[in-house]
Amino acid sequence: MQKVKKYLAVTVLLLALPWAAFIATHFVLESDKSIYEFIPQESDVVIEINTRNFVTEVMYQRIYREAYFHEKIVREEHAEPIRDVGFDMFSSVVIFREHWEERNMWMALIGYTDEAKFSAFLNEQLPGTNCLFGSDYALIQLTPYPDQPLVDKHMNDIINGDAKCLKERVDLTELFDRSKEVNCYIAPQNSSSEKNQLLDGHMSLDFLSDQIKVDGEFTPVSGFSQNAPVAYAINEDAAFSLRSSLNILRSIYWFSEDNIKGIPQYDQMAFDYNGMNLFMVHKDLGYTIPFKQYPDMQLHFDIANDHGNWKRYFEGLKTNKIFKVDTVAHILSTSMGTYFNYKFNKNEFELMRNEMILKPNDDKSLYFAFKMHVAPLLDNIKFAIDEQNPPSDFDKTIGIGVAEIFIEELRVMANIEHVHFELRLKDETNMIADGHIQMQNREGNSMVESMAFGSAAILFIADYLSSASAAQ
Repeated sequence: MQKVKKYLAVTVLLLALPWAAFIATHFVLESDKSIYEFIPQESDVVIEINTRNFVTEVMYQRIYREAYFHEKIVREEHAEPIRDVGFDMFSSVVIFREHWEERNMWMALIGYTDEAKFSAFLNEQLPGTNCLFGSDYALIQLTPYPDQPLVDKHMNDIINGDAKCLKERVDLTELFDRSKEVNCYIAPQNSSSEKNQLLDGHMSLDFLSDQIKVDGEFTPVSGFSQNAPVAYAINEDAAFSLRSSLNILRSIYWFSEDNIKGIPQYDQMAFDYNGMNLFMVHKDLGYTIPFKQYPDMQLHFDIANDHGNWKRYFEGLKTNKIFKVDTVAHILSTSMGTYFNYKFNKNEFELMRNEMILKPNDDKSLYFAFKMHVAPLLDNIKFAIDEQNPPSDFDKTIGIGVAEIFIEELRVMANIEHVHFELRLKDETNMIADGHIQMQNREGNSMVESMAFGSAAILFIADYLSSASAAQ
């Protein structure tokens, strides 16, 4: 996804041409919808970026707020002089995901005007990227795959129109709102053992003055209203707090290679995260990256209705080489030096660094919610040297440099004040998605402020709302 975000940021910058803004506003009513015909039927996530909307708004900011635009874009993104790279600026950019046997496969469809120029641009920005050109659109492979000939055949079928099209399942021309900057269709995958509670749905991102508005609608399975709403209130004091009575999250990450995945069915989930301390250690300890990782994380599951599967899951953790379970001290530790206190009984499973205090939620329509305060999250990521197993002076110098790069990459989120997202049950057939991404700068423009982060925010939400395989 890092490549996707980089490409989208560069793309928006390249669209900032005065004549393009004029044509987009006065002559081009909307992007050509024929791009939908190349989205394969098995796609479970489809993301559309309406470049015409970006052209118009970005150019308004560039012309009428030149000093502000120059400070935010040219200084922060180090933009080069604008040049023709063969990109069709009036074509939507569509990113889609298919669930393949080994992993999730992401690809992108992009309109082009000059194959040679666009190929040179891709080779410059994303070296080694596999791209196939059709008559109007370029199909770009974003995910590596062990059987590349299989990928090549599938890409040929897509670009030649031989693959079954998504429109046989859903008509995106009716579902997507072209007035919104980003649209997303999501159809969570079912596995042989787990069934999703949401059939499918769609969301959009609307870039307003100082915030990005998120809205959408999902279709729950028949009889869903009998399910319990969220039982626990969001922790407003946490940097990141999530509550769910939907079984849409099967993996938990804490900004490291460690994770808890393959989580069984649960009745309620509560997750609070406040950052992480990283202590650099000697390379002889054999860590994948030379840092002990201590996330300030509290994780709770209500499991009374599926305790049998949770018991088998817990036994599997004890035999997993990645984890070590001390059943006497009730400590679960990982191969990266992370450890948690744990609680496991017939009603609940918890991982915690500190005691988790859960307060009841009284909103009977709420089924999923998260809130993230960006500044506290970034401020609570700390680096230090492990005094018991310090690295060599040479490794220390290298490690500090890597840590600074890591923090700098995270600082791309610093323009965001907070993110809030909810799913509420409206009636038997409708679950409403509602949220926003609030910018720090109330006097700026959300599209400019979020050039590096906002264009990919839908990926963040889509991964949360897709199946367990999304976290691969």
